[in-house]
Amino acid sequence: MATGAKILVLDDEPDTQDLFTQKFRHQIADNSYEFSYATCMDEVQIQLQDGAFDIFLSDINVDGMDGISFISHLKEKYPLMKSVVVSAYGDMSTLRAVMRGGAHDFVIKPIDFKDLSDTLGKTAKVVAGLKQAEATNKRLSAISDELDVSAKLQRSILPGNVVKKGCIDLYADTTPAAEVGGDFYDYFWLNETKLGVVMADVSGKNVSAAMFATIAKTLIKSLSRVYASPAECFKHVNFMICQENVTTMFVTAMYGIVDMEKHEIIYTNAGHLPIASLRPGQAPEFLECDPGMALGIFDGVDFVDHQHSFVDNETILLYTDGVPEAADKLGKEYDYERFAAVLGEHANDGTKELTAEILKSIRRFADGAPQSDDITTLCVKYKIGGVSDAV
Repeated sequence: MATGAKILVLDDEPDTQDLFTQKFRHQIADNSYEFSYATCMDEVQIQLQDGAFDIFLSDINVDGMDGISFISHLKEKYPLMKSVVVSAYGDMSTLRAVMRGGAHDFVIKPIDFKDLSDTLGKTAKVVAGLKQAEATNKRLSAISDELDVSAKLQRSILPGNVVKKGCIDLYADTTPAAEVGGDFYDYFWLNETKLGVVMADVSGKNVSAAMFATIAKTLIKSLSRVYASPAECFKHVNFMICQENVTTMFVTAMYGIVDMEKHEIIYTNAGHLPIASLRPGQAPEFLECDPGMALGIFDGVDFVDHQHSFVDNETILLYTDGVPEAADKLGKEYDYERFAAVLGEHANDGTKELTAEILKSIRRFADGAPQSDDITTLCVKYKIGGVSDAV
C-alpha cells in the first residue's frame, strides 16, 4: 500500500470524522492515510484549492451536490486523484451514472469498513502508480529536452559539409546512432592554401561525450593556429585535455593539413583509424601511420607527422569506427574487406556520391539491425588542376 495517501472525505453526517478516526486509527497512526473532511461543496472547493489529494471519498447524496457532473469535473481537473463514491443500495442508477462519469470505485451503504479499507488501499496503489509514472515521464521529458538541446548544440559546432575551393572538393557527413553522438569532424583554413581536416571519436555516446567532443574540437582548432605541425598540435591538445580530464574520457583523432602548394597532406594520428586513399586506376589503400595514443589518456605523449603526396583526382577518406564495425543482426561486422570493395567500386565518384554509396552498403549489410555506433566521414577529392570555387 502506498504510504501517506491523502484522502478528502465529503459527508454531511456530523459523526463522520469521529467514526473514520476510530475505524482507521491504525492507518492514521502509521501515516498510511491522512484524512481531511468537508460537509458541503464549498468546503470541498476550499480544501482542493489549499492542497493536493490522492483520493476523494464522497457520499453522492450530499445536499446541493450534483454528484455525476462533479465527479466528471474532478477527473478532468485532477487526473491523478481518484474518486470513490458511497451510495445507498437502492440508488444503483445514480451510481452507474457516476461510475461512467469518472469515479474510480464505490462502496455501498451501510458501509462495511473492511470493504472500504480494501477499496481505499487498492485505490491508493493505483494513485501511487500514476504518480510514479508521471514522475518518470517528467524525468524522461527532461532528459529528452537535454538531449535535444545537446544535439542542437553539437550540430551547431560542426562546419558545413561542402567545400569546393582550389584543388579541394570536400564533403563531410555524420549519422549519429542516438540523439547525441561522440563523433565529430572539422575543417578550417589555416591560410589561403592550407586546409586543416579533423576526424575524431570520443569514448561514450551520451551528453558528456558530446560536451567532451566540443572541448576537444575547440582545442584542436585553436592550437592548430599556434603549431604548424599536426603532431605538435596534438601533443599540446593532449596535455591540456589531460590536465582537466576528470571524466577519464578520451578521444581518438586524425588531424591532417592539406597543402595545395605542395600537393600533399601532412597528418598525425591519435589512436584513430587509417586514412583511406583512392588513386585512379589503383586498388584502394589505407595510409600507413604511427597508431599513436588517444588524446586524454596519458600526459607527455609524443605524436608523429606523416606525409602523403597527392596525384591528380585522388580521393582520401577520413572516417570513424562506425564504418568498419557496423554490424548485422548476428553481430557480424562490416569489416575492411567490404569497406575497401565499396571504395574501389566507386573510386571515381564525387565525394558526396561516394559517401552515399558507403552508407547504402552499410545499411544493406546491416539488413535492418539497429545502428550501434555513430558513422562519420570526411571525403576529399584532390584535383591538381583545381575545382570551381564555391563554399
